[in-house]
Amino acid sequence: MRIRALPLALLLAGLVGLGQGGEPVEALLVLQEDAIEEGRLVAYTGVQRYPVGSEAELKALLRKLARPPRPPRFILQEGRWRGVEKKGLSFDEGEALAAYREALAAGRRSFRLPVRYTPPRPSLRELHALGVREHLATGETDFRGSSPARTHNLLLASSKLDGLLIPPGPFSFNRALGPVTEEEGYREAFVIVGDRTEQGIGGGVCQVSTTLFRAFFFAGLPLLERHPHSYQVAYYKPTGLDATVIAPYRDLRVLNDTPGHILVQRSVVGTKLRFHLFGTKDREVRWEGPFISQRKPPLPTREILDPSLPPGTRKQIDFAAEGARVEVRRTVRYGDGRVRQDKVVSVYRPWGAVYLVGPTPPAKAPPAPREGGGGVR
Repeated sequence: MRIRALPLALLLAGLVGLGQGGEPVEALLVLQEDAIEEGRLVAYTGVQRYPVGSEAELKALLRKLARPPRPPRFILQEGRWRGVEKKGLSFDEGEALAAYREALAAGRRSFRLPVRYTPPRPSLRELHALGVREHLATGETDFRGSSPARTHNLLLASSKLDGLLIPPGPFSFNRALGPVTEEEGYREAFVIVGDRTEQGIGGGVCQVSTTLFRAFFFAGLPLLERHPHSYQVAYYKPTGLDATVIAPYRDLRVLNDTPGHILVQRSVVGTKLRFHLFGTKDREVRWEGPFISQRKPPLPTREILDPSLPPGTRKQIDFAAEGARVEVRRTVRYGDGRVRQDKVVSVYRPWGAVYLVGPTPPAKAPPAPREGGGGVR
């Protein structure tokens, strides 16, 4: 660990001097923050100054500055990932008032604000000790065009994995996510069931498993269990890098064989869902593909009656996709010289476009005859 901090005495020197009558006294808040930069833990110390003109102003300042701890996050700055956190701040009003009064009595222009720091759990120091130090990989998918219910489900599921710590050893997506039920807040949305598209609780969760699978794949983790979708889903490009889950029958499982824990961090930008992985980088990954063969033409278009739609409405929920065998290859080179080569093979059935259609509009009644009758003229 390296420390970038000036001695506190030097930080405060020059800020403390003889007071002048009637001028506000400065409350000096000393902040101690940790960061992870280029794999190293760095400690920073700084001073913030706040003018205080009365005890009432000091009490208001304490309420303003108090905050709970914020969990560690990695942020991308100028092309480099940096781990940051915010310690919680709390103040004892009596101690602060005593320090303020002492400064006034001594004629000083400033005083150090007594503060208690509460680190988050886990703290950045704890994460660093567990091996969470560098960016390993990012997986991304786009949910543009998803229904509100599907969007709700994938955002809910992905939020449950944000901040997840994966220890060394096997990892199970289904176990980490937990139940996908109405009680957990999931809604009905369209899901793939065999050769049909139908309503089901949790539609959209497979986009979460697919996004995380891509992060695992690009990080070079060994795959223990992965299942492709029945057909090539439009949301998941490039093809061949998807992973469907159906608890308890199908799961996404990988092996964390890195030297330490892996932190999962979610981000959502527009309609882009991303999972970033952070840990100890001990390998380089190169992948190529997709290699597509055994192509088959899409099936005919299907229509599904949806009574909730306005009469005459036609809404596309699935797009035509050809059947194919898709292969994606990967080479993983470890720092100790080992090389592992593997591939992900997906066999997709042909699929037709699917539309939801509203009820048939009622037939229009014929126009009433004009008064006076009469034949054809």
